[in-house]
Amino acid sequence: MNYWTTKFTIGAFIAVLMLISVGTMTAQDTNFRQRALRWGGSLGYNLNEASLGYQHLHEPFPNFNKPNTDDEKVNGEGTGVYAGVMIEFLSRSWWGVQIRASYDMRDATVQDIYATPQTEFITRMTYLTFEPALRIDQHLIPGLSFSAGPLISANLTGTFDYRADRNGPVTNVDMEVPDRSVVSLGATFGTAYDIEISRGHNSSVFLSPFFDYSWIAAQRKAVTTDTQNSVQDIWSTQTFRVGLRVSWETRKPIEDQAYVAPYVAPSKPVTAPVSTKNSFYAILPNANTIGHKSVEGYFPVHPYVFFDKGSQEIPSRYTLLTKAEARNFSTNDLGDFFQGEDTQKETNIDELMIVYYNILNIYGDRMRKNPGTRVMLRSSDPESWEAQTAANRIKSYLVDNFGIAANRITIEVDEPSMVSGSEDTDPAYASMIDDENRRVKMVFSDADMYNAIPYSITDKAPFENDMIFNIENDVRFNSWKVSITGENRTLNAGPFRTRTASIDLMPIMGELREAKLKAAVTFSLRDGRETTEYLEFKVYRGDKVSNASRYLMVFDYNQSDAVQVYESRLRKEIVDGMISGNTVYVHGHTDVIGNAAGNQTLSQSRADEVKAIIVDELGRTNKDVKVIAVGIGQQQMRFTFDNRLPEGRMYNRNVFVEVLK
Repeated sequence: MNYWTTKFTIGAFIAVLMLISVGTMTAQDTNFRQRALRWGGSLGYNLNEASLGYQHLHEPFPNFNKPNTDDEKVNGEGTGVYAGVMIEFLSRSWWGVQIRASYDMRDATVQDIYATPQTEFITRMTYLTFEPALRIDQHLIPGLSFSAGPLISANLTGTFDYRADRNGPVTNVDMEVPDRSVVSLGATFGTAYDIEISRGHNSSVFLSPFFDYSWIAAQRKAVTTDTQNSVQDIWSTQTFRVGLRVSWETRKPIEDQAYVAPYVAPSKPVTAPVSTKNSFYAILPNANTIGHKSVEGYFPVHPYVFFDKGSQEIPSRYTLLTKAEARNFSTNDLGDFFQGEDTQKETNIDELMIVYYNILNIYGDRMRKNPGTRVMLRSSDPESWEAQTAANRIKSYLVDNFGIAANRITIEVDEPSMVSGSEDTDPAYASMIDDENRRVKMVFSDADMYNAIPYSITDKAPFENDMIFNIENDVRFNSWKVSITGENRTLNAGPFRTRTASIDLMPIMGELREAKLKAAVTFSLRDGRETTEYLEFKVYRGDKVSNASRYLMVFDYNQSDAVQVYESRLRKEIVDGMISGNTVYVHGHTDVIGNAAGNQTLSQSRADEVKAIIVDELGRTNKDVKVIAVGIGQQQMRFTFDNRLPEGRMYNRNVFVEVLK
């Protein structure tokens, strides 16, 4: 490449980088993404341009002694491989920090045209290069980033082949370059385009084509002579590099959230025009009225005990009773625990988990009352053969504390009958999957042992109080958020990354009897634009306490016939208890394992399946009942269990059916 062409190319590249960077840093919207950490590997192809200047490499000395000559005559060209690893921190805004460690070949062929005859040097210079850089993400083209920073190169090898006549054979092979610099400094500028090929709840995999300009100086110690130019006669190499980077990103999940601004005394609201756009639609509470209700619920106690990694002791989160306490324990007491309790948001979930963590006491009590029932403890552990010990702990507890005869309990160590995870599961969730497979399942000879626990609560934050937002399928967004205002109050929710979100309106209503509200839905679109659309509506507070029955259906991981397992109960028990005029809410949930969009689809699919069975059975019995099905996916809301624990993820793979009477 011509010397001035090279300088122009480098200058233009840096100018574009600075222009876009300044534009990005001064942009109003600089919240590009979630904070994240990436690591991965790079493979690239180097096109090297070396400038050797005055050097003593091979007798007869000197080589490349060219005072008052054009720089073009001391340049050489070559190619090489670039391969290494990198780690990268990404802020929420436009900047990130990147560190690369790479094997870097700076080979080139250089000719000494002033020698007689003209000679040729085929140089091979390899380095371990460290490149700390500032990453700059611009907002015009999502995924396109720039980087710039210094480089530090530690020399690994330096040899050359020599031709005494450049048109003749190689005269000397693999000769050492004398006086090589142990460490050389330089700079690098680059650009990359991130292509997301896989996405989970808190991780992604990217393929990133990249282009770099890299310059390394003082590859050999300077030779002090009267004829040497201290700038031009220093061995340096500039490299134009293209390649592909594969990186794995982990990030803390942004949980969907809502908060309410401080209360201000009500005043007459200002009405804004309703948007005529159609990017979303909303389902308001039944009759635009919110209230509370008395619930008769049925909680299934899924027959699993999960063990912590590296321990065969029953985890402390499970309730373990002394022999005296076990003697007085009754499962009915757990149902009574909920009598008259008020619940808001997650309170109901917390209380239900108290029931689950009494699982050994529940089944111990039931086995004590049903002396003919036997149980098999199926134990598994993906990382060790200690599963037998874990099962023995449970057996000992039932025998010693509840007085269950040892011959009624058998143990089998095996893979789980329904394994969590598959070969297609994102490796980012491997530890969660292992935690779910480190368990003991209780298999009873009597199906009545699995009966759900009934409970009664007064629910002050029922699901039907929610306003459900649905984004149309043709809207291409990165995220969206909602701001609901009115009566001098504000409720903000989001950002959301799924097409459906459920927002509780009770916090913004407070003690008001009615409220005129406006929802502003703001989209961060994939083309970099941000748009806002509006919807006006009224909400009223209802005084009547309604009654409802609530059923929870829990599915095993990756269960293809999940809903069909409950079909008989749906038809014969749940629909049988309905009467004309009831309203049924069906809402599906998932855990956080896997892709958020896929989980959204799965939860909606299961909710729709349940709805179809209910509607079909209602048609057979000629009952006029309204059925609403909503897929919530992995969105955090009042019916979400703790995803950090395997028990919580197990219960989050569910469909709630609520019959409002």
